[in-house]
Amino acid sequence: MKKSEFLNEFNKLKREQSNKNTNEKCFNIKNCINCTKCFFCENCNSCFKSTYCTNLENCVEMSHSHNSINCTTSAYLSNSSNCHNSRYLNTCENCYNCTYCFGCIGLRNKEYHILNKQYNKDEYFKITKALQ
Repeated sequence: MKKSEFLNEFNKLKREQSNKNTNEKCFNIKNCINCTKCFFCENCNSCFKSTYCTNLENCVEMSHSHNSINCTTSAYLSNSSNCHNSRYLNTCENCYNCTYCFGCIGLRNKEYHILNKQYNKDEYFKITKALQ
């Protein structure tokens, strides 16, 4: 087989597979594509083991999250991307092991942060309430 033949066959296979929009072992999902073991999700794409989520893409083991991309093992994320093992993040990117962060980027093992600045618990909730 020549390289050109291989590439032609590979591209053909890629086109065929991209047309498959299957969901496997899911329950009560709406408008989801290529999801596996997702429950009560809507408008998710290529997610695995996620529950009660909307508008996620390429996420794994998520719960009660929406509008997020490339996140894993997290809950209550909103408008976030590339965040992992975190809870209650809003508009965050590349955060790991974080809890209650708003508008943060690149944090590790932090809580109650807004724009990467730490606040006490009461201040955090007062400020974020006004922002939403």
